[in-house]
This record gives sequence, structure tokens and C-alpha cells, in this order.
Amino acid sequence: MTTVASNAAISAGMFEGWENYYLMVGSSAGALIGLMFVVVTLTAGRDRAEVEYGKHLYTSPIVWHLAVILTLSGIAAVPGMSARIFGLMSGGLAVLGLGWGARSAVGIARRPGAPDAARFDMFWYGVAPAIVYAGLGIAAFGLLSAKPWGTVAVAASLMALLLVSIHAEWDLVTYLAPTSGQPPSDNNS
Repeated sequence: MTTVASNAAISAGMFEGWENYYLMVGSSAGALIGLMFVVVTLTAGRDRAEVEYGKHLYTSPIVWHLAVILTLSGIAAVPGMSARIFGLMSGGLAVLGLGWGARSAVGIARRPGAPDAARFDMFWYGVAPAIVYAGLGIAAFGLLSAKPWGTVAVAASLMALLLVSIHAEWDLVTYLAPTSGQPPSDNNS
């Protein structure tokens, strides 16, 4: 089968049978984005510099990951979406996601504090998402090359990104919730 014929076959049925999967994954990501608004309220009363640091290295990347899942799930539902366009969009988002992962890992590594917590956070907020985005990039290549495994690889990448995001969001909530509503500590007394 030629590449053109192969691309046409994959485009025609690229996500045939996957509708419920993308509805489930995309809806989960959308709901978790909404939950992030609740998470942000847990930062009330905290030091402004700490909140800004956390926003740039923790909360914004989580929202980005969930938005990637939501976006690709929505695009997968577009009738007649070609494998080429979906592959290009997936590849572009994978490159941006690798950048987010690297930015988070480096930013967390540079933050003074407990080294054990920094290694844990570097992995779950930076390295793990970057690994998933590398997988998404490979999946995009599979789609662009008309490989039959490309659609499965995209689905697996989005599920992995959802699970990494759920872990990160849970970790963030369990860190913030115990101190929510407490007055800031006064280090001068």
C-alpha cells in the first residue's frame, strides 16, 4: 500500500471506535481543570512570592497538561480530521510540553529547600510529563508516517498524561490543604 493510500485509510478511520475514549479522557481533563480553580483558592493567605513560584512551576503546568488532553480529545472528535493535521498538532504540543517539563524540572531544582522534596517534585512535575510528551511526539511521528500504531500511541500518551496530571494535582492538594486558612507564620517573633 502506498503512503498516500495508507494515509487516506488512517485518516478515514483514524479515531473510528475511539469516540467514547476521547469523550472520557477529554471530559476528565476538563473537570480537573475546574478543580484547579478550587486548588488555587487553597493558596489564599500565603506569601505572594511563594504563590507566584508555585503558580509558575506547579499549577500552570498542570493546567497546561490538562488543556493539551482536552484540546487533542476535542480535535479527535472533529469529523474528517486528517491524520496529518492531527499528527502535526500533536507533535507541536509535544514539543511545547517538553519545554514545560524542562522548565518545571530546572525551576524546581534551582529552588532552595529540602533536596528530597525537590527530587520528588522534579520527577513528577517535570521529568514524568516530559517523558509522556516524548511519547506523544513519537505517536505524532507514527501518525505522520501512517503507522497503524500511531492512534493507539496517541491514546496511550493522553492517558499517561492524564494520570501524571492527576498525581500532580493530588500531590498539590495534599500539600496545600493542611495549611489552608491558617494565618501566615511570623518569622520575626
